[in-house]
Amino acid sequence: MNNLNQTRAKILGELIRDARLRANRSIADCAQVLGISEDDYTQAEMGEYAPSLPDLEVLAMYLEVPMAYFWGSSSIEVPENTDFEGFVNIRHRIIGALLRRARLQSTRSIEEVADYIGASVEQVQEYESGATAIPLFELERIGKYLGVNIDYFSDEARGPLANHETKQKMQQRFEDLPPEIRDFVVEPINLSYLQIAMRLSDLDVNRLRNIAEGLLDITF
Repeated sequence: MNNLNQTRAKILGELIRDARLRANRSIADCAQVLGISEDDYTQAEMGEYAPSLPDLEVLAMYLEVPMAYFWGSSSIEVPENTDFEGFVNIRHRIIGALLRRARLQSTRSIEEVADYIGASVEQVQEYESGATAIPLFELERIGKYLGVNIDYFSDEARGPLANHETKQKMQQRFEDLPPEIRDFVVEPINLSYLQIAMRLSDLDVNRLRNIAEGLLDITF
């Protein structure tokens, strides 16, 4: 390779490596999907092996990045750095507090709950304090006894899980749209039409009727 291509290969290799790390894929994973050796793939990330266009197309799909990313004209979103261990610990305490609240609202005593699930009073106290994790099926069983379902303990409306669930639902809704509507939405040139549609959706029926009548006056 000439000097220009060597420089481009180094940049491309760094982009491939960053995309792989973001997608949490190993060198072996990427080499396998491309049908090349791990040594060749490693050299590609180092800028010493030139991948083909189909190689990049496969990596774009496998690592879930746009092709424009490899040309340096598109960036990839950096995932949020969530403290998963801390999240779990906090959630155990919250679930314990919710369990205690449900028990008090149901007028059940700790002794009654312990007797119902065949555990000691100390075990139920640890559940309510969040000191001990409650197995899912045990939580469902206790919740049913206290008159609440598993959704009562869920955190889908708050915190990191809420953000995750929102993104998942939005992605699913987009994928459920007819192909022609998806194509329309993703075209930047159609943004103004979408903004108009959003404004119209906020208007009341009478205002929309007036606009429609005005349009009829213009066209006739």
